[in-house]
Amino acid sequence: MLTSTRRPGSAVLLSALLVPLCLLSLACPDETPTPIDPPLAGEDPTAVHGKRIIHRRLETGDVSTADTTEVRSTLEVLVPTGDTFETRPAISVDTDTFKFANVPEGPYYLKRGTSAYVITSHRQLNLDEHLLGREGVVTVPAAIPVTLSVDGLAPMDAYQELDMVAPNAGAAGVLHMDTPPQPGATSLSAAGATYRSAFGRQEVVDATKGDRLYLLQKLRRSAGDFNYFATARGLTLTRVSFRPDEQATPMDGTFAALPPRPLTLDWRRSSFEAHRASVHPLAVSLPETSVRHSFILAPAVGGISEGVVGYAGELLSGNIPAASQDVTLALEYGNPYPPTWGVVASVVHRYQVPVRLPAQGAMGTIGVSLEDQAELSAFSSQPVQARLSPPSRLQVDGADAQADRTLASLTPVFTWEPPTLGTADVYELRIFRLYTTTSAPDVARAETVATFLTARRQVRVPPGVLQAKQSYVVRIAALRTPGVDLTRAPYRMDSLVDTSLAEALTSVLTTP
Repeated sequence: MLTSTRRPGSAVLLSALLVPLCLLSLACPDETPTPIDPPLAGEDPTAVHGKRIIHRRLETGDVSTADTTEVRSTLEVLVPTGDTFETRPAISVDTDTFKFANVPEGPYYLKRGTSAYVITSHRQLNLDEHLLGREGVVTVPAAIPVTLSVDGLAPMDAYQELDMVAPNAGAAGVLHMDTPPQPGATSLSAAGATYRSAFGRQEVVDATKGDRLYLLQKLRRSAGDFNYFATARGLTLTRVSFRPDEQATPMDGTFAALPPRPLTLDWRRSSFEAHRASVHPLAVSLPETSVRHSFILAPAVGGISEGVVGYAGELLSGNIPAASQDVTLALEYGNPYPPTWGVVASVVHRYQVPVRLPAQGAMGTIGVSLEDQAELSAFSSQPVQARLSPPSRLQVDGADAQADRTLASLTPVFTWEPPTLGTADVYELRIFRLYTTTSAPDVARAETVATFLTARRQVRVPPGVLQAKQSYVVRIAALRTPGVDLTRAPYRMDSLVDTSLAEALTSVLTTP
């Protein structure tokens, strides 16, 4: 299956005569225009203003700091002028604010980095970002060695790993045992292990900077066909610092059993499966040997006043074979964290769509999903069911985009209709380039080349995104983001709590 760096037919040459007149601008008549902010008093009305502050979530509270990342240096605005775009660079006003000059009213593209775009009409932007962990955390590429001398564990199996979370260091991952534990053992004595982060690089925990480390033991459990891991025991360490000399860091202590928390989940899977054909006519559920329908409970460090800030592992995660029948699950888990932390629940229905590279004949699949997320209290107090369906009637330059075809140009216009269920607050369009490698010429792979956030139902691809003689697929997601306008504050996307996502996929589109 093709993994996105998140997620047969005849070629048709499109004529410009097929493009509806509303595609010649960025707004179709039936769309509600984005409210335009009034210009700031005394400021140039053609300027777009923005601010960016980094808010760091620590266990002791939030700390706001100036932006020391390179994000501001990559910002620019693309102003559409017919079929082309004019570029406006970011101008620094002070350490926290910036502006773009000479941006006429109406929609424009805010470009972040090399491939992320926000299509918006707002005149004031909020690019604040909420991050988990203190400033200046050191990371290393190699796994970090530790030795474990612990007791109080539940009987282990040979595949036991321990989860490790250190919020102040922005760390979350697993301690992987060098030697499998003795099945049934409840303690470890000077057992070698390595810390492997969930982020692909290891964070160096430093107790002298206030880092607290949580070790968690998860147990395998099942509820009917739903197999899951749930936190059962925990150990909190406050005096552990990883060693910079690559020597093993000792960890010792006694795990405590966590009070089991029962949870009943009324999962109306049929409400999600009803929209599978909207994902793509060829969409199929993943096979039982692959990832299937998932349910996840995740902690929200410090609460959810600013959303889910960062990733701190999972309290419970499991899968069930893909099917359309509804299920009621009786689950239990433990929670070692302070009562001020929040808990967010989510379900994910994954599908796969087969794709074929027309020139090479290589085959693969693209993953697509329907997801719903909310505070745990919302999931446990009512049926969990789809609140949003995928966008419908995907088109490119006025023609059906869910049929393989050759594009007329490198700057096509994608359009779609709203979901048939629920109301989307914003859409994300993600373009994947399909390719093969010399080591596996028969396997089609995918890489993201651009993403677009927009409250409108169309995107004209700017020059430079698509390359000639290449094959692409485009995934268009509808999102519910109540109370959050991502076209003004795009970085809030990573911290949403109450949200739904429903994706649809085009077929293979080949550039001329």
